[in-house]
Amino acid sequence: MRNAVQSVETAKLRIEAAKAAKDYAQQQLEGEEKKFSAGLSITYFILQRQNELAQARGVELRALADYNKSVAELQRVISTTLSSNNIEVKNVDVPVIK
Repeated sequence: MRNAVQSVETAKLRIEAAKAAKDYAQQQLEGEEKKFSAGLSITYFILQRQNELAQARGVELRALADYNKSVAELQRVISTTLSSNNIEVKNVDVPVIK
């Protein structure tokens, strides 16, 4: 169980780091676009910044997916998967055929 909890905490930190990297890439792109508008940059650098932003978004999405997986694993370990997702299993009487 300790590993599952640690995995969730690590995944949260990865999300925060990925979000910061994405925000930074967005700022870099905006700055490069301003330089381009002023005639101080070229298209190549705009495309490079766009690629960096796309990669940062991909990393952020992977971090979110990994977080969801680690939460699901923690729920499995502590046996709360059904209750955490508001799923109730009812007993059903099954007739016995002789």
